[in-house]
Amino acid sequence: MKITDVRWTPCFIPIEAPLRYAFGSHPGFSRIIVEVETNEGIVGLGECYGGASREGQLAEMKPLLIGEDPFQLERIRWKLAAPTSLKLFGHTLGWAALEFACLDIQGKALNKPICDIIGGRVREVVPFSAYLFYRYANDRGEGEVSNVEQMVGFAKYLVKQYGFQTLKYKNGVLPPDEEIETFVTLRDKFPASKIRLDPNAAWSVTTAVRVARKLHEYDVEYLEDPVWGMRAMARVNEKAPWVTLASNMSVFAFEDLVPTTMMKILDVVLIDPHWYGGITRARLAAQICETMGIDVGMHSGAEFGISQAAMIHLAASVPNMTVAPDSHYHHLTDDILEGGKLQYGPGGTMKVPAGPGLGVSLDRDKIARYHELSRKKEMGSWIEDPRRPGVITTQPKW
Repeated sequence: MKITDVRWTPCFIPIEAPLRYAFGSHPGFSRIIVEVETNEGIVGLGECYGGASREGQLAEMKPLLIGEDPFQLERIRWKLAAPTSLKLFGHTLGWAALEFACLDIQGKALNKPICDIIGGRVREVVPFSAYLFYRYANDRGEGEVSNVEQMVGFAKYLVKQYGFQTLKYKNGVLPPDEEIETFVTLRDKFPASKIRLDPNAAWSVTTAVRVARKLHEYDVEYLEDPVWGMRAMARVNEKAPWVTLASNMSVFAFEDLVPTTMMKILDVVLIDPHWYGGITRARLAAQICETMGIDVGMHSGAEFGISQAAMIHLAASVPNMTVAPDSHYHHLTDDILEGGKLQYGPGGTMKVPAGPGLGVSLDRDKIARYHELSRKKEMGSWIEDPRRPGVITTQPKW
């Protein structure tokens, strides 16, 4: 089998209401849909973050992929995405989309789901967490989340709608004392739920330790990236040893895993099939964590259904994924998949897609519709708030 063509389509899908982060806001999600075609008529699907730089990565790698056998993934990785190339030129995200597509081709050729060809599944369903963001009101004036009462109401809606048993509270937006009050109220209203915090490294070490002390008795599942950098994370761990620390920012690459152990930085590594260079590489990172006695969760980066399916296959095959993966998916108003959005089951879970490969296919009308929308709207960068043009937020923020 030979790869004969690679094509990609930027798309923008609206979300229920604009999400606010510590350093920016997103009016919707922008992604790039990748299709890899073979001489046997099998087309593999991939997906990565949107933006001109990712399109540039794909354009540079396309001629190197033409003529390759999609089953020879290690050969292709060393040709397109050798470790030195990834570090020097940053092709990780574009490469990950191509790796998804090659695995999708393999699964379709073998008539097997991806999780069954990368080691097999250890679970049939994957529990996801609710993703609680502060939000601006949408164009209809609906969906705003800006205070304790609105955050609790939003959490109640998500738990009732999807049955989530884990709540991820994205903070670092409001002053820490207001967010401490919100966490305490969430804990009171959801005594049986696991609740985690993620201020996106917006705090200083002093602030992070103070927040950890204030929440010591409130059963924090974990505190994700309270500060920026491995040394600062190690200081938080030293000063607040009772709190479970997780990371996908200070620790997010293979080179970070050994220092993480030596410096006693954290307890949970949040792997990501995009940031670790594909499903198989993220699974390898999870196995390294298993050896080092570190738990594994999963980061989310505003995925459409192709990447959501990739995350499900990965999570289904990782034994030591002991915490519910994050997912932006429930914020989407639609998807580019045939049949519409992937469905949640009881407890906020998702089943492994039943078909071969990723188990999903494209709705061409929706691809056309959301590609057209991408010409008018973009997600923007991860450190930009379109409603506050020109504002620069320093780090630490609090």
